Amino acid sequence: MMARAVDERMPFVLVRVGVADYRQWKRVMEEHVAKRKELGSKGTRIFRNANRPDEIVCLTEWGDLDKAREFMKWGDPEEIAKQSSRTGAPEVLFLHQVDSLAA
Repeated sequence: MMARAVDERMPFVLVRVGVADYRQWKRVMEEHVAKRKELGSKGTRIFRNANRPDEIVCLTEWGDLDKAREFMKWGDPEEIAKQSSRTGAPEVLFLHQVDSLAA
């Protein structure tokens, strides 16, 4: 089976962050669903690091990378960190998917 070609402009944001309480963190993230949708988020996949259960990785697909950047600047970072039990600053990568591979 051949690899599927992907439009290189398909934007994603990958965020890696430490959290003290996953449920509390997720509740705060769910409060921002409307804003993400308004700016063109197409959905987020959430992963937990198998070796560090307090580390969460999120991969969000966006319709427009500039709108993704706008979302990442939205809100009060210190207040969001306090409410969400975030530990430390998140690592944020803005990505363009360029290809995919079969299995």
